[in-house]
Amino acid sequence: MYGLHQSSGGAVETKNSNSLEVTLRELREETALKIHPSRAKWIENNPKFNCDIYAIELDIGKNP
Repeated sequence: MYGLHQSSGGAVETKNSNSLEVTLRELREETALKIHPSRAKWIENNPKFNCDIYAIELDIGKNP
């Protein structure tokens, strides 16, 4: 899909974490991007891999 990029994911390490927290943590660790949770939009859960998919729109030239 044009203009879309995928970031590597991670596993939920504790039962107190949720998939959004894990997504944002992994994104920060892998790319140094710090995204506010309100910017992430849940898309779906992929049942084949039991993973949640989020979309985050980034504005070119602006800090996330």
